[in-house]
Parts: sequence; structure tokens; C-alpha cells
Amino acid sequence: MKCLKCGSLNSEAAVYCQSCATYLAEKPGIEYFEIFKALVLALLSSGVFYLVFPMPLTRSEYLIQLFSGRISELIFTLTLWSLFLIFFKFIRHRQQHRAYTSFRDHELHESLSQGIYVRDVEERIIEISQFLESKKVNKFQNSVIFRRIRRILYYLRAVPKKEEINTILNYQAEIDHNRMQTGYTLINVFIWAIPILGFIGTVFGIGQSIGEFSQFIRGVETSELSTQMRSALSGVTQGLSVAFNTTFLALVGVIPVMFLSSTLRKGEEDLLLSIEEYCLEDLLPNLHVRPGEEAADEAVHEHLGKMAEFSENWRKQVAPVMSELEKQSESLKLQVGGLQPLLQQYSDHVFELKDQVEEQRQNAEESGPLQKAAKVPDSESSEEEPVSETSNPSESEKEASATDSSSEQVVASPDEETASPMDKISETDEDLQKEKPETSEN
Repeated sequence: MKCLKCGSLNSEAAVYCQSCATYLAEKPGIEYFEIFKALVLALLSSGVFYLVFPMPLTRSEYLIQLFSGRISELIFTLTLWSLFLIFFKFIRHRQQHRAYTSFRDHELHESLSQGIYVRDVEERIIEISQFLESKKVNKFQNSVIFRRIRRILYYLRAVPKKEEINTILNYQAEIDHNRMQTGYTLINVFIWAIPILGFIGTVFGIGQSIGEFSQFIRGVETSELSTQMRSALSGVTQGLSVAFNTTFLALVGVIPVMFLSSTLRKGEEDLLLSIEEYCLEDLLPNLHVRPGEEAADEAVHEHLGKMAEFSENWRKQVAPVMSELEKQSESLKLQVGGLQPLLQQYSDHVFELKDQVEEQRQNAEESGPLQKAAKVPDSESSEEEPVSETSNPSESEKEASATDSSSEQVVASPDEETASPMDKISETDEDLQKEKPETSEN
């Protein structure tokens, strides 16, 4: 591809000029060149049609009348011009569609999904161009999707927000749509002009027939009326045939032009919508536009690598300790299993001591009424000798103290090595038994 700035030739896959590093693109007047090529091809085809084949060899009077005349030749040439323009636009549309399908390739999608950073914008553009070259996409530098992605990547350096890039994408989509619409301006003119030429031919034919008939009226002679009538009617019918043939040719010629142009325009609009969806769904999410995001990502990756290395080393160091703890837990389990019979024996012994204490308590409660009955006679004798009670302790008191001490000895006789809760229970019972004689004496 030729550089527009320095004029040096570069390869078709080059994006920038190797001499001056300028972006390579086609000349702005490429569409006018295609229009000129379509005109030349239309003129050549019309010349071949009227001078070589099939008009010089045809024997059909109807075809000769249909395509004869300057207006019919002009209609035929404009129809061919429109068809060649549509053909060239179809070739460009196929190139655009091929570039779009190449961007949809899985390999390029995986590469772009890894992230696009500001520092590697140029590398990404070169990578995309090399990929399109490997897919044999011709003139991808002028494809809509390549131009749009290239501009977005360059805006990535200057625009710090994705919202602004999205706005730029909308502007670029509007520009591409307007450019596509303007590409059909000349075809739309031909679609309008061809039927108009048919109507002009109709008016011209009718006018010609009326002129022939008016000449017949002015120069008619009664002696030769039949001969003049025949010649006049032949002129009238010839004019009417021109009128209707031009209209028929124009209407028939404009139908394929309208159908093909409408179909091609619909395909280009669908392609522009697909490109816009690709930019919004696959390109924008992979752009890293926040300042410092690259350094943060690198730091995060570095710290994650260090943490992974540290965890691996820690696991290697802790593995022997964990194995030793597992062995210790197994031994502890065995020891606990050996202590269970001892604990069972100890609990059985404690319950036996508890039963003995309960029996002794019941015995003490049964001996309490007998002691009260023994104290009654002593109280009567104490009333008879009050003086002696004050000076010396009575025998009843001595017996009560003796019974109290015996009850204390009976209650305190269990084994002193029993559990502490049982000792507390026995002590409280002894205190209650001591308080009972005191209340009876009072």
C-alpha cells in the first residue's frame, strides 16, 4: 500500500509506513474512482450491446423497437451504471464482513479478553493487523471495525473514563452510518432518474405522434386521402411505440436496481449494528482506563505470588508438626480408653458410699424419738429438785450429752476419704441433730 505522505510503497498488511511511520489508508477519493470505473464499464457494455451483440444480430422487431432511440439507450446505460455501482459496493461490503468475522475468531477474542492497557496500545494494533493478515483479509486498514477499534485504543491514552469512550463510540457509529447512507446517494438519484426518463420518453413519443398527425391534417388532399392516411398513421403509431417502450424499459430497468440496492443497504446496516455490539460487549469490558490500574494489578499479582509461595513453604514446615500431633492424638485416645474402666469403678464406689450415708441418716432419725422418751422422766425429777440442777448438772443432761456425742460419732463414722459433697451433707445432718435436744430442753 502506498503512503499518502511520503509516497513509499508498503506491504498490504502494513498499518504504518515503514519510512515515515504514518498510518496507511486509502485515498479519500476512492469512491469517486469506483463511480468512474462503473461509468466506463457501463459505456463499454452499452457499446458492446448495441454494436456487437446482441442488437446487430437480433431479428426481433420488438427488441429493436424497445431498445432503439436515444432515450432507450440512455435508460439502458444508466441502469448498467447503477448495477456496476451496486456490484462494487457489494465487494466492499464482503471485505467489511470478512474483517468482522475475523474479529469474532476465538483466538483473537481470547487475546483481547486478557486486558488492553495503555502501555501496549501499539502492540495490540500490530497484533490485530498481523492476525488479519494471517486470515488473508484484504485492505483491512479501511474496514469499519478496524478503524473504530484503532481509534478507541488511541482514545484510551487521553480519555480516563469508559463513559466518555462510550460516547465517542456512539459518535463514531453515527459517522459510519452517515457515511454508508451517503454512499447510496448516486444510486438513489439513478432510481429516481430512470423512471423520469421513461416518462420523458412517453411525452416525447406522444408529442411526436401528435406532430405527425397534425402535419397530415394540414397537407391532406381528397384525391390521395387513403395513401396519406396510411403514412400518417404509421408516424403516429411509431411515436406511440416510442412513448410506451421507453416507459416500459425504464420501469423494468429500475426494479432490479431498487431491489439490489435495498438488500445491500440492509446488509450494511446489520453489519454496522453487529460492529457496535462487538465494541460494547467484547471491547469496552477489556479496556483498563483508570489511572494506576496497571501498577495496582501488577502489585496485586506480585503479592499473590508471594502469598502463594509463603503458603507453600508454611505448609511444608507445618506438615511434620501436624503428623506429630496426629500421633499424639492417637496416643491420647488410647489413654482415655484405658481410663474409662477406672472412672467407672470410682463412680460405683461413690454411689456405694452415698447409699451407706443414707442408711446411717435413716438410723439416726429412728433413734431420735427414743431419746425424747428417755428425757421425759428426767424432766419430772428436775422439777422436784430445782436447787440441785443449778449447782450440779443433772443426770438427764449428762445422758443427753452422751447421746449427742454418740450420735455425732455415729454420723461421723463414715470414711473421711469420701467425696466432699457427701461430707457437707453429713455435717448439716449433725448440726440438725444437735439443735433438736436444745429445743426440747427449752
